[in-house]
Amino acid sequence: MATTTKIEKAGVGFGMGQPDGPTIIEVRPHHDTISAFRGVQVGFELLNGISIAQAKKILEVLNENVVGVRVTSAFEIKTDVKTDDKKQAASG
Repeated sequence: MATTTKIEKAGVGFGMGQPDGPTIIEVRPHHDTISAFRGVQVGFELLNGISIAQAKKILEVLNENVVGVRVTSAFEIKTDVKTDDKKQAASG
């Protein structure tokens, strides 16, 4: 088996969500191009005590400075032919 990596990228923006609880900054991909993110919502929970004004400032800084997200995943690939099988085929 061989291990390989897959890198996926997407442009993102950020928005605020405030369910019943702490303020959340949500990652909002512009396109559905990252397979690991399909059906998944990613958000950053801010510390208790951060005001809405402070959260908006954080959101503004993120939207001005972060242009995308990059996801690297590792997976194994099965090799079809074993080394012993190759030696036998070559000799016989």
